[in-house]
Amino acid sequence: MTEKKWTPERVRQEVYDARTKLFVVVKVLETGSIDLRERAEWVLVIKPLLTELVDFSNQILGLIEKPADSGEEAPKERS
Repeated sequence: MTEKKWTPERVRQEVYDARTKLFVVVKVLETGSIDLRERAEWVLVIKPLLTELVDFSNQILGLIEKPADSGEEAPKERS
């Protein structure tokens, strides 16, 4: 089975799905319905994930803030 081609639409969908999943994790932890003291394996997975999110986020920001080769400036960050 061949993997789907990466397109802007596919990237958008992957980003949307990842954002939704992170939102769900935050809400589950906020409600306290899952006690992390009883689920130590979650912490072992979540902590490295958060570190990678920060690292990858910084890389992505660096890439999208670079001026394009065409001479156009990169979009400015919204406040």
